[in-house]
Amino acid sequence: SLELPRARSSSLPYDDSNRENDLINIETALGFDSLIFSLTTERLSSIFSQSAHTPPVAARFREWQRFGEKTLVQVPLDESLFIQQTYTALLARFISRRFVAPGRPIGNDEELLEILNVDYFSRRRIGNFGEGDIFSWLPLDARWGLDLDRVVIETARHLTEELAQHDFTNVQPGLLNAMYQQANLSTNSVMPEVADHVVIHELGMKNDPCPSLLDPCCGTGDFLSAAIGAVRQGISERNGDEFDLIFDAPEKIRGMDPDPLAVAIARLNYLLSLGQLVQDEHPPFLMPIYLADASVQLGPASNDDSVITLSTSEGDFPLPAPFIQDPLLPDWVLGRLTNYMDGAQLRLHVQPEEVAIQEVLNAYYNYLTAPKPRTPVPDALTPRQADVVLETARRLVELHIQGEGTLWLHLVQNMAGPAILSHRGFDRLTYQGPTSTFDIYSDAYLRSGGLAAIVTSEADAETPSSRHQRVTSESTFAGSTIMLYSP
Repeated sequence: SLELPRARSSSLPYDDSNRENDLINIETALGFDSLIFSLTTERLSSIFSQSAHTPPVAARFREWQRFGEKTLVQVPLDESLFIQQTYTALLARFISRRFVAPGRPIGNDEELLEILNVDYFSRRRIGNFGEGDIFSWLPLDARWGLDLDRVVIETARHLTEELAQHDFTNVQPGLLNAMYQQANLSTNSVMPEVADHVVIHELGMKNDPCPSLLDPCCGTGDFLSAAIGAVRQGISERNGDEFDLIFDAPEKIRGMDPDPLAVAIARLNYLLSLGQLVQDEHPPFLMPIYLADASVQLGPASNDDSVITLSTSEGDFPLPAPFIQDPLLPDWVLGRLTNYMDGAQLRLHVQPEEVAIQEVLNAYYNYLTAPKPRTPVPDALTPRQADVVLETARRLVELHIQGEGTLWLHLVQNMAGPAILSHRGFDRLTYQGPTSTFDIYSDAYLRSGGLAAIVTSEADAETPSSRHQRVTSESTFAGSTIMLYSP
């Protein structure tokens, strides 16, 4: 396999030719024509064929197809594509692990499993990185009696050994973008120079203080990565402290997308954009990229007694207003629910299911209504708010007992994204797509006096609109046209 370029100083500008070399080398070594792809996907297919009937795997495949019906046009949503996307998502996870801890080889089997189910990143104080998501189907519970643990570990180990031949210490965002486009049969990506131009020259992301920015259909996170780079550049030009970026970026630069694989790669790109800051000790933060459809309007959380309802194929999941007003609550408070889920599962050995569920929900209710000092969410919920959470918690525990694991916990945490981000509001909004969706996005997410830039096709740019003005010609950026909105 080809070696990636050796470590570069993060204080030096990154040459575009080096970025191209990275992309070419990674595609050669790990892409869909590589030997490691053939070997890994063959094993993944074997594991899938033996486990597809189990609830956690079947549920993830079913929901992956449901997402694909919205995001993949005229693409067969079959096992082959699911395995290909799983391989790409696994690459994103293991490259992320190599990037955040570059000096330490991946250790024992326990660490491999933690990377597969993304618990590793939670321990590194990076939340919402994909815990229990669509592509977390490989760690198989012993209760299904499949005896596939060794095959899963060997598959992961073989992939990590291939990755160990490369240096990911200073790789740049975009490393897996081409593979994403192949896996989705899509060419819908934003060129780095276009993204840089938009966030720096049209949206002023180098400003001090930097404005907040949302990409409501972020894809692989090209605008988000460019925005982080612009903010970093602005801090450097002002001789500021680069460590401020680890506080500001997750709070101010956020995205959403309804494509599970796009979100997995966008999270990788976001980490790569933060650079050495995530390799050193850092404060805890939530990965601010949600697996969600930004066009789904959930209504405002007008007061503390408001309730937002997430409608899914498994029924409705209500959440109280504080969960929309503070994005830490879905992650932190619902995240604690995993302990109660496991407790209910254990109680089934000695108690009827309804009794086991009710007892753990009673304990969870006490947790919700108690103060939580020295945590990111110290305030207690009111009894009414706790009752709303308990309704969602009951359904999540039931699904866990049925065998679907934490999939629905992860989906609920992310599907709250549109309501959370709409409540917050943003100074800047950018995305690649048709101008026809602009009114939906701007009305829901853009603050009064905010500024938006849309990268669209030349044909779409010809659509008359009083809310946009063209700021580039088609020839400026090889087929991309930038439309600017300002109040």
